[in-house]
This record gives sequence, structure tokens and C-alpha cells, in this order.
Amino acid sequence: MAQDHETRLEKLEIDLAHATNTIDDLNGVVVEQGKQIDRLTRALSNMTDQVEELMENVLPGHQIEKPPHY
Repeated sequence: MAQDHETRLEKLEIDLAHATNTIDDLNGVVVEQGKQIDRLTRALSNMTDQVEELMENVLPGHQIEKPPHY
């Protein structure tokens, strides 16, 4: 009986170690995705500014207006 408990405890410890490793790996992925989202958000903002500037240069005096559903 004690051997059975020891075996079960050892299996639980191994499972916990694997679960902890998986959580650490997933956390690393989430952190990297957050950084990538930040970079993409900044790039999109810069590109939006560039497009607006180009539109103002192409059509001087033309106001860029958002459609009413915005």
C-alpha cells in the first residue's frame, strides 16, 4: 500500500513538473505576442499618419472625414 502511494506521489510530481514547464513555455509565447502586437500597432499608426499626410498633399484643402458610421 505504501508503495502504491509513493508511486502515485511520484507520478503527480512528474505531472506537476510537466505542467509547470508548459505554463512557462506558454507564458513566453504570450509575452512575445504582446511585444509583436505593440510593434504592429505602432507600425499601423505610423502608416496611417503617412497615408493621411499623402492624402493632404495629393488633395490640398480636402478634409479627410470619417464616414458617419465611425
